[in-house]
Amino acid sequence: MDVGKYTLVAALGMLGACSVKPVAPYSEPPLGAPLAQLRVITNGEVRGDAYAGCQGDSRRLAKAGRFLSDHQPNVNDPQFPQVPRQIDMLPRFAPKLPSYVGAIRMGEGAYNEIATEYRVPAGRPFLLEGGGVAAGGYGSTYRSCPEVKKVVLFEPGKSYEAFVGLNYVPVAGGEVQALCAFAVYQLLPLSKPGATLPLAVQSRPPAERRCPGQ
Repeated sequence: MDVGKYTLVAALGMLGACSVKPVAPYSEPPLGAPLAQLRVITNGEVRGDAYAGCQGDSRRLAKAGRFLSDHQPNVNDPQFPQVPRQIDMLPRFAPKLPSYVGAIRMGEGAYNEIATEYRVPAGRPFLLEGGGVAAGGYGSTYRSCPEVKKVVLFEPGKSYEAFVGLNYVPVAGGEVQALCAFAVYQLLPLSKPGATLPLAVQSRPPAERRCPGQ
């Protein structure tokens, strides 16, 4: 995906608009229901919840937090969850996402990747939302990743990863290029211990309409 560069004024307006309403944390379905496992990896924010054909208030799965130069967390901008969860999942496939300085309050530390794991409903649509990345640049410009929404279907007993955020990849001449990542894939075990292979998951955009009462 393309990474836009805009003025800091635009960044402040966008971030303010996205933070008006508090976001509730994700709540796992009961253990007796059909379940899959999802590892969420992001240096921005990822939300999600079961999807019933309309858009409601998605719940927070993961949010990158700021860390100071001494690696201590910034209490004003903590990661979520503060203690990442680990369940019995296949090993991670995704590479590590880079840290970056935010577009506002640049002296308050860098946003670091968070990886946390959940049980999610299987056999029914699930809405994933990603975005919220605004990395400081030179002068009054910054790099941002737009909001992306995808509806996916998880299979019972399978393991998945959602890899969402701002990434940097090498290009010709020894330079790097900023790219917005939003990938959802199933993890397939390999015979080599600790190794997995990704299998892309089909997705579709959600309906534009809001759920009643939202």
